[in-house]
Amino acid sequence: MGYVLNELTNLPVDENVHFYIFVVNGQFREPLYDMIEQNFMELARSIGNHAVIAVGTDKQRFTTSVARKYLGEGNSDASFQNMLPALLITNDHPEELRQGSLRLVVPLRDAEARFGGWHNFFALLSAFVRGENDHFVKKFEQKENLLDAANAIIDLKPGAFGVALNVNELVRRWQKSRTARLNTSS
Repeated sequence: MGYVLNELTNLPVDENVHFYIFVVNGQFREPLYDMIEQNFMELARSIGNHAVIAVGTDKQRFTTSVARKYLGEGNSDASFQNMLPALLITNDHPEELRQGSLRLVVPLRDAEARFGGWHNFFALLSAFVRGENDHFVKKFEQKENLLDAANAIIDLKPGAFGVALNVNELVRRWQKSRTARLNTSS
């Protein structure tokens, strides 16, 4: 499902949605953000009915509100801005956010090279949020540099001023979510 929102708070709560993908960009248009916009409808269709992709009508305000909600008040600053444009992938709705909620920030600047092209990036992202496989996450395990990995997959804990890299936890959550979906569809 795809949403274009005036405010993050306008995102409806749906207990059948297991993943949320937020398109964050800041205020400027650039080719990487345009790539997401051009493929938004196809991506929304591809991710299925148990995931949502959302973009804001006011890019800067939407990006700031997503960053503050999911990464904490102090994390919508220049360090976050340097990762934009990006996708923020989570397993919890903004109103149901918990400290243990998944927060995966995927900067788009290296996505094409890391995934072998945009088609593969979109296909693996879709398969991941549909619970079919974890190949999307595995692409982040191949980082040679821990500092680069921290920019690609971060788990920021609001209020704790901490940053932790935990791909194993991401895979564990994906497997748990997939198992839950398989059990409910049986």
